[in-house]
Amino acid sequence: IPQPPSSGRSLSSQAPTVTLYQYTICPFCCKTKAFLGYVSQKYTTVEVNPLTKGELKQLSQTNPNNNNNNEKEYKKVPIAQINQTVVNGSDDIIRALLNEPSIQTTLQEHRWASSKSNMTLDQFATSNNNKWSQYATDELAPILYTNICTSLWQSYQAFQYVHSNPKFSFLQKHMISTVGSVAMFAAASKIKKKRGITNEREALHTCLKTFETDGLLINNHNTTFSSGLDVPDIGDIVMYGVLRSVEKSLSQSNKDEIFREGSALKVWYETMQKETSY
Repeated sequence: IPQPPSSGRSLSSQAPTVTLYQYTICPFCCKTKAFLGYVSQKYTTVEVNPLTKGELKQLSQTNPNNNNNNEKEYKKVPIAQINQTVVNGSDDIIRALLNEPSIQTTLQEHRWASSKSNMTLDQFATSNNNKWSQYATDELAPILYTNICTSLWQSYQAFQYVHSNPKFSFLQKHMISTVGSVAMFAAASKIKKKRGITNEREALHTCLKTFETDGLLINNHNTTFSSGLDVPDIGDIVMYGVLRSVEKSLSQSNKDEIFREGSALKVWYETMQKETSY
């Protein structure tokens, strides 16, 4: 969970150069991209082979400025290279970006300039929004995982994104889809057993209903954002990014069930799409 930005300023207010190492369907990568979109930060992505993780090994070997020097090789995504510094994990990436003067300027002088809520950097990154940031990580992400892996075939379908990526060879594409789908299905089965989930769709509906009721319908009053203000905060961005990760993996009928016409959740989701341009 991001902490309040430090009061320190770097010597340059120029926008940083950001390269994001990712899996397309990783909820924490999507959470990071939602934040990058909200702060209008340009970035490039490097799709990581989930079987070999060769891109991460190369990054670790070629860049000594890793912010987690206690770890010889970080094997998860997302990883971001911000200028010459490598930052591991979505929360640390967002925290590092919030300390960039150019991003602070974007938020204070552009995003919040016309806001009536007087949003501050501290308020944006802390307070009640931490509740929904944690909820997205601890509850929504694992439940979404089980929903895109209800069968081996659906797990295989979740990897279809690799087939449109020219960086992977024909053999790599089919190895990732085949081996990866088995691994995903097995992991989803463990999550269901651990959480006692017997109906994945029902678990997802319950999870999102909690967010809609407690986050968007506060005291039976519909609020556009879970921040309760006229602008989103980290909680909104993280919840949206995690949910966005499965948009292409769920059928249209499933999405229609989740985003009921006229519901607070649907209005919020569509508004967050516009806010983040993602």
